[in-house]
Amino acid sequence: MTTFPIVKRLACQPSFGYIPLMLPLIPLVISLVPQLTKWLFGSTAANTVAQVTSVVHSLTGSTDPATVSAAIAADPALANQITLQLAQIAASRENEADATNQAALVATLSDIASARAQTIDLAQARSPIAWGAPVVSTLVLATFGTMLAIVLSRSIPAGSESLANVMLGTLASMATATVSYWVGSSAGSARKSVDLARAQDQLAASTPLPS
Repeated sequence: MTTFPIVKRLACQPSFGYIPLMLPLIPLVISLVPQLTKWLFGSTAANTVAQVTSVVHSLTGSTDPATVSAAIAADPALANQITLQLAQIAASRENEADATNQAALVATLSDIASARAQTIDLAQARSPIAWGAPVVSTLVLATFGTMLAIVLSRSIPAGSESLANVMLGTLASMATATVSYWVGSSAGSARKSVDLARAQDQLAASTPLPS
């Protein structure tokens, strides 16, 4: 049987009791519902594997890959039923991930709002600490602009390209956070980012895995 990279990665996680039972079925499951791939490892793996194994066993009476493959080949309706239930598991995981991301977004926006309110209160109290946020923001944006100009206009010394890219990426993230602090962070834009990331994951999952 062909061994997929995902199988090797799962095999390195002995804490998941269902995984040894599931291992032979993984290539078949992925061929039916590629979107399940990313949920078969990581923090949700144990629950996902248990549900997938339960679905396959309840509908075919077996978890043996040869038996399951034969049953699917002999009964297209059964194949559709298995695919549908596995797709529902993948959709459930997507919804859970979206809920987690949404909660994180709400928490982030709440933190930003709290920080803004604190800055306003300090400014109204004429506290010198109120200058902290503007000064730090100016330094971050100025440093990012300078670093960007250097990367675009000058030759980076050999061997320092990776360091320059890391620095630029870090400063870009800090600049984005700075702009969000002063201008505001759009929940709609953040949602679009989540949807884009999901689309990229689905595209990656739909790409055939190498043998």
